[in-house]
Amino acid sequence: MHRSRRSILLLLSLVMLVSACSRIPDHMRYIPKEAVMVTGINAKALGKKIAWNVITGSKLFREMQARMPQKSAKDAISGIEKAGVDAANTFYVYVKTDNRFKGGNRITGLVPLADAGAWEAYVKRVFPNAQIKQQGERKEASLSEDLYVGWNKSLLIAINTIATPGNVTGDEAPVAGAADMTAEMENAFAVSKDNSLSGNQRFMALEQEGHDVTFWLNYDQLMTQYSGDMAQKAGVSLSGTLWKDAVFTSGFDFKKGKITGDMHYYVADEMKDIGKELGSANADKDMIGRLPNDSLDVLFAIHLSPKGLKGLLEKTGLLGLANIGLSESGLTVDNVLNSVTGDMAFAMNSFRLRTEQVTDSFMGQVVTHKIQKPTLAVSYAIKINDRAQFQKIVDLAKANGLRQSGNGFVMPLNTEDSVYILLNDQYVVASNKYMNATRFLEGSFKSGKMPAEAAGATAHPLGLYIDIEQLFNNTDAGISSSPRDSAMIAESRKLLRSFSLSGGEFKNSSFEYHLDINFKNTEENSILQLMDYGMKISEADKVAAR
Repeated sequence: MHRSRRSILLLLSLVMLVSACSRIPDHMRYIPKEAVMVTGINAKALGKKIAWNVITGSKLFREMQARMPQKSAKDAISGIEKAGVDAANTFYVYVKTDNRFKGGNRITGLVPLADAGAWEAYVKRVFPNAQIKQQGERKEASLSEDLYVGWNKSLLIAINTIATPGNVTGDEAPVAGAADMTAEMENAFAVSKDNSLSGNQRFMALEQEGHDVTFWLNYDQLMTQYSGDMAQKAGVSLSGTLWKDAVFTSGFDFKKGKITGDMHYYVADEMKDIGKELGSANADKDMIGRLPNDSLDVLFAIHLSPKGLKGLLEKTGLLGLANIGLSESGLTVDNVLNSVTGDMAFAMNSFRLRTEQVTDSFMGQVVTHKIQKPTLAVSYAIKINDRAQFQKIVDLAKANGLRQSGNGFVMPLNTEDSVYILLNDQYVVASNKYMNATRFLEGSFKSGKMPAEAAGATAHPLGLYIDIEQLFNNTDAGISSSPRDSAMIAESRKLLRSFSLSGGEFKNSSFEYHLDINFKNTEENSILQLMDYGMKISEADKVAAR
């Protein structure tokens, strides 16, 4: 009995393991580990939300096809659903640094095939001039000046075509000849297991999450290339240990009424201690609660650990330079960092953008014309740690012309607007509305109610909230003379409600973030809503062209 039960459990475990492995596409192994960027589109996951024939049969899709300048392009679009592509799989596009290619990068697409014969028939029909060559177990063809493809029974690989030497002049990067495309395609199909990105645990973790769309950025590769250029051009060199194995990953999902995203920035081992410092505390709740909350359009808050920032300057070798630069003002990095807690917040309220008629006199003639007039209230706050240290910064600002006014300071912007700066032992606040700065220090706004999304977004080391609906509602659609732009404003009012980004916590060697793009219609999938939005903007384009 016990043996039978153990056998069943073992069998279930194996089934679960096989099921889990089946979610990872086999063709992922063709992505080289030195790829700088990788984008994955999970067609199977998306297909559960919107069928392929809904897209290809839509009015927007037909209009896109009609706008194609070449007949071959129109045919390619119209017949793509019968091209033998496996629509229940994941498609990848990766970018690999290679100066022989246009833009200094080789862009490669991996497209799984369900029917290689159907794909070949599609090529022959849509690209009748393409010469299909047999190369071992695969076939290859040049479909255009910019696209070279190769395929076997289960996979199509597409590469952006390199320019020919005869087309290169002046200081352009050297390129290989067209004959090298076969060798390049051979490389694309011959990625070894040791050189495959599928062996990277962080990439695999991203893909196993099953997002609709994924994005991978190899920060190590990017910074290695950039630092080399910087050392050559500017004579500045940074240690590669600062970004070794550092990557940025993100996954996005299209849901009913929203688009969500989860992001990770994995730091190098050398930076883990600094990451722990920078991601250990939330932005100060009391400071955020003091900001104006009525008609709130934008709220941003962050906690930047002074200890973490100093560590970052030390790691990058910039601490000495920073101290030298500050010494001319009688300050040090410690003076600046110890003066504050690292908590900062920004709020924008009551934004309006209106079109107004104004009358001017020009060469003796009375002229009436329209102007766009924005109105808004902005507030920026910093939490003070050591008032005596902070006073040194204030004294320096006064010595450089900061004008005292009453208990604070004023910075005139023009004849109508000024920035008012007030401070006490806890906070310094700057606002274009004197009463907002005063009420911040008094704590008068704390009795008001912050929007729940804004409060939730900023309850982290970093948070950003934008009330998109309110911004668009307070923007006059008639401010633009372009019918298309006016239509975009009008339709955007109906589409989006809010945006929020939150996170900054440091866990498992990475900074974690989450975003939400919220739609007004919560019953329909965001993909369909975006398609409808695109169709209406397309209609506006046609009206404008008449």
